[in-house]
Amino acid sequence: MEQFFASLFIILTSTAKFSLVSFAVIASGLGIQSALMNLAGGIIGVIVFTYLGSKISVWLVKKWPNKYGKRFSKRTRMLVRVKRNFGLGGIAFLTPIFLSIPVGVMFCLSITNNRRRILWNMIAACVFWGLVVFVPYFVFGFNVKSALVSIF
Repeated sequence: MEQFFASLFIILTSTAKFSLVSFAVIASGLGIQSALMNLAGGIIGVIVFTYLGSKISVWLVKKWPNKYGKRFSKRTRMLVRVKRNFGLGGIAFLTPIFLSIPVGVMFCLSITNNRRRILWNMIAACVFWGLVVFVPYFVFGFNVKSALVSIF
């Protein structure tokens, strides 16, 4: 039963904060099953926010217009630069690690209405970053925890 709740927590948390949970799975020494749950949670988050993101965005702007109604901030300017230079694929690439999944999906929804394109770009980015984070740890035995400590 404890394993079920741990897996459920990993999936639910990964829907919003993919990278944080990825590094937490590695830092806590959980197995490959937890890594797969993290990836599944990221994909579920992409699907949910792709199809409900516009409704959530409208609700947030109505509820807190001063905070979410702002058009220009440092973050949105950076995202616009990424959009101009790299397009939807660039935003999808940055979303799982540097942005959170809800923010990245909602920004992509503001760019285009092609939900299928958003969905596949975001899922591909989640799978890519999952492979980048987990393959060195599980396949090659690379100690990601000590490498991160030495960087920061």
